[in-house]
Amino acid sequence: MVFKKQTYSTVVADYIKRQIQQGELLPGQAIKEVALAEHLGISRAPVREALESLVQEGLVTSEPQKGKRVRLMSPEEIRNSYNVGGILEATGVADSLPDWSDAEVDELERVLKDMHKSNPSSGGQLGLTELDDIFHGRLLMHCHNPYLVDLARHSCSTISKYLMYRQWTAFYSFNELYERHVMLVEAMRSRDRAAVWKKIREHYEELGAYMAQLMEKSDWTQE
Repeated sequence: MVFKKQTYSTVVADYIKRQIQQGELLPGQAIKEVALAEHLGISRAPVREALESLVQEGLVTSEPQKGKRVRLMSPEEIRNSYNVGGILEATGVADSLPDWSDAEVDELERVLKDMHKSNPSSGGQLGLTELDDIFHGRLLMHCHNPYLVDLARHSCSTISKYLMYRQWTAFYSFNELYERHVMLVEAMRSRDRAAVWKKIREHYEELGAYMAQLMEKSDWTQE
C-alpha cells in the first residue's frame, strides 16, 4: 500500500506540473486539494503529498489560511532568478573549459545537430525543450562543484519549463535557439573563456528581462 500511495503522489505531481505547463493552472491560482482528489478519483493523501513535493520544488506556495497556490513570481524575482542562473552556469562552464577535449566539444555539437534534425518542420516545442535540457546538462559535465551545478540547473528552470513555459517557448524560434547554442559551442572550441562567459550571461539576462516584462504586463493575481 505504501508503494502504491507513493506512486499515486508522483503521478499526481506530474499531472499538476502538466496542468501548469499547459496553462490550465496559472500563476497565483489556488489548487484545491479536495476538488483535485475528486477529479482524479483518488483519496486526498497522495494529493497532499504531491502538493508538498511541489512546494519543495518551488512550483507551488503554501500559506496559512490560504492553502496551496501555483507560485506567482514578481518581475524582480524572475530577473534575479535568471541572473543568478546565468552567473552560475557561466562560472561553471568557463572555469571548466580547460577540461574539455576537442572530441567532447564535437560531441556537444553533434547533440545540437541531432536535436535540430529531429525537430518537426512545424516547429514542435518538444524538440526545443529537449534540446535545451540536454545541451545545458552537458555544459556543466566538467564542473567539479556539484552544489554549483545543482543551483545552476534549478535557479530558473521552474520558470522556463513550467510557470511560464508557453512564454519561454515563444521567445525564440527553434532555429534561433539552435543558432545561439551553436555560437556558444564555437566559443568553447576556440577556448575563449571570456566569450563563453559573455554569451551565457547575455542569454540569461536577455531571457530574464523578457520574462519579467511579460509578468509586469500579465493579469495574473492571487485569487
